[in-house]
Amino acid sequence: MNFRATLFVVLHAYFLTVALCAAVTIEQLAADEKLWPKEVKLTQTVPLQLYDKGRESGTIQGTVGMTLRVRRVEAGRVTVEIGAAVAVVSPAATDILARVATTVPAMATVHGVQSFRSDWKLSRGEWVVVNDGEIEQRDPKLTVSNASKAIPQSGRMEYRLKQRYVGGKSACTMIYLMCSSGERIQRGDCYLIADALDDKGRAEVSINKVVNDGPRRMKVFPTDAANGGWIDLRITYDATKGLIEITRNGKVLGSWTDADPIKSGTDFSLGTCLTKAGFKDLLVRPLP
Repeated sequence: MNFRATLFVVLHAYFLTVALCAAVTIEQLAADEKLWPKEVKLTQTVPLQLYDKGRESGTIQGTVGMTLRVRRVEAGRVTVEIGAAVAVVSPAATDILARVATTVPAMATVHGVQSFRSDWKLSRGEWVVVNDGEIEQRDPKLTVSNASKAIPQSGRMEYRLKQRYVGGKSACTMIYLMCSSGERIQRGDCYLIADALDDKGRAEVSINKVVNDGPRRMKVFPTDAANGGWIDLRITYDATKGLIEITRNGKVLGSWTDADPIKSGTDFSLGTCLTKAGFKDLLVRPLP
């Protein structure tokens, strides 16, 4: 085999491996325990600090090819078992992505952890992409801003993100899901989750159903004021049951069931009302 043919084979193998590994990200793995592999192998020689019942119990040298049982997967680390102890290792020092690429089907590129540099329409507002995973709306005078992306939604869906904003009269962030249109002012037909903090310090989260661009409040949950701090939000929706459930900063706020549920949507959207706001770590994905 000549040099050119050899180079082609090597590059083809390399890019195939990269493509396979890109099918699932470490963030997607961290978000879904069912995707975690039972074990990983080290691809680098690294020191492993051992912990037993939360206390340091020594250090060993992890060598290339060492097989370790997986205890937990997080975005920046993998907790592994070594006998009765545990250790933490960087995902980059293991074969975890290559391993799951052979067993987990590739996720649709529009689902999963979102990059705000990819196919987002910033149609209304002073939107600034801070980095791939973070975006800000900096105009506090707009009543309805709009950043949207075409993301098909049906069945059971999960939405996760962090958001922050400053309170004020009628100030809120707005999460639009199951939208029939990302272009219309209130996104056509959809569900709108509003996180509001007024000028008297009263905070609430509301579930609104939007029909033909007309929103209607369906359920309201009093909550804690964050006023500029990051809020961790998780929303799930079951289109079969019409059930929306909301968790905010780890606390389950409650749920609401739509007797006439929206079965599918073509777009997902972020918005603000009379406030500056930031959004980051957005995950949109179907659930089994």
